[in-house]
Amino acid sequence: MTPDEQRRADLVQFAITSHLGDRLTASKRNAELAAGAPDADQRKTEWRQASDRLHRWLAERQLDQDTVVEVSNAFLQAMEDGFKLVMHTGEGGEADTYITLRQRAAVTRDWMRDQGYSVPVYPSSRDCEQAP
Repeated sequence: MTPDEQRRADLVQFAITSHLGDRLTASKRNAELAAGAPDADQRKTEWRQASDRLHRWLAERQLDQDTVVEVSNAFLQAMEDGFKLVMHTGEGGEADTYITLRQRAAVTRDWMRDQGYSVPVYPSSRDCEQAP
């Protein structure tokens, strides 16, 4: 593995681990807040699933297809949110954040494809403009 490939793998592994950790934290909080509510069992199930996904990733570096789609969508959403922020604020510092988010989304999605995962393909803005 070249140094560039190693840096890319390290970045992606950190990004995926961070995302899955954030999902675990959020699902745990949701489960705790739902105690006694009608959807408490559903929230506990989501918490267990988030925990299983993170543990599987940490132990085996494996993702199931639902997790691949979730991670891919999360990075694309962050990229879109960053773009909207730059467009609304017009601030140069925000542009750096947007570029970082965009690069992270592209690198993560490409890495997952290189690992053999089926990453959803989304139409580019150019494709949407050409649609009838």
